[in-house]
Amino acid sequence: MILIAGFPYVRREYLETFDAYPKKDSLIFLLPKIWKAKSGKVIFYPPEDSRIISAKSFFYHSHYPIIGGLLKGWMPSFPFHLFHVRKKVQLVYSCSEPILLTTLYQGLFTKLMGKKHILFSWENITFEEKFKGFNLFVKKMIIKANIHLSDGVICGNEKGVNIYRKFTNKPIAMIPMSGVDSNFFRKSDGLKKFREEDWSEKVVFSFAGAIGYRKGIHLIIKAFPEVLKELPQAHLVIAGSGEYENEINNLIKETAISSVVTRIPWLSRNEMKELLGASDVFVYPSLSFGGWEEQFGYSMVEASLMELPVITTRSGSIEDVVKNRKTGIIIEPNDANKLRDVMLELGNNQELRKELGINGREYATEQFSHNVITRKFYNFFSSIIEV
Repeated sequence: MILIAGFPYVRREYLETFDAYPKKDSLIFLLPKIWKAKSGKVIFYPPEDSRIISAKSFFYHSHYPIIGGLLKGWMPSFPFHLFHVRKKVQLVYSCSEPILLTTLYQGLFTKLMGKKHILFSWENITFEEKFKGFNLFVKKMIIKANIHLSDGVICGNEKGVNIYRKFTNKPIAMIPMSGVDSNFFRKSDGLKKFREEDWSEKVVFSFAGAIGYRKGIHLIIKAFPEVLKELPQAHLVIAGSGEYENEINNLIKETAISSVVTRIPWLSRNEMKELLGASDVFVYPSLSFGGWEEQFGYSMVEASLMELPVITTRSGSIEDVVKNRKTGIIIEPNDANKLRDVMLELGNNQELRKELGINGREYATEQFSHNVITRKFYNFFSSIIEV
């Protein structure tokens, strides 16, 4: 039996990955009773499931004074719950970063009870690039301690595999934290509508995700007035919430494009599907910022499954998700002029949009659907247990 502990799987769409697990009754989940995201604007609760144990957790983000994010997702009762199921559990999978004390807490008690332990990381920037001096020393000590207590590491992207290979010779697998439901995110025929708006005569460019500077949304807005000059039927949708909302809303007003922009808050999964179904191009010009680069990009995978071409940037691990000129178009980050050019290229070429969209669904299904990701988890878990 395997115990999966941590806050990410409190989100139903992440947890659904394990619905296709070959022996799903052999899984137990220890999840927070409540999880607050996006500065408390989005709240998640674990679904009702006999496999789920809920526990009180602390520290919901990475911006606390002094400790930063070192204790993000900490569940103090973890040892109690592990002790309670210890006779059945062979392996603990901590879906929290090796840079956290939260992970070290789980790893220490896992090994004290004689169980095997696996870590997860999305990290795709070397720690020497992100931290300096004493801070780097402390972070590396935590990482090395976590690696020492682990029996294997799962990385969500290829760059992460290369980073952790320098720390250990223990087994490493490249598996995103969850798959995506390729049956749910499927293009359907019908009018191009989202909510009450009819966009059947429009070419709709959409962005959906966290509203932060690092997502490059300001570049879309800067490029859009030039797009409108050559493509007057263009319409822009920006969906999401985050710390950069005021700046984005003000920039929309300053560029005088409010009449052709739909601005909406965070979307449910059903609403996300509806928006993508009403869109023609998905735009996601992510950029490096504050020691962070895009680590995966689930919204891009969902867009590909809905047969949308994706415009994005050569940043972080995006090239794991989007294949240039096959499933989308990848440009250099922070280039509003090039962004304008490729928006016009796709906006004016329906056949190219269709070709990239069909390729995108095929690639996303083969690489990131629930069945594919679940099988990878199963194979890696089994290999660690059998050693």
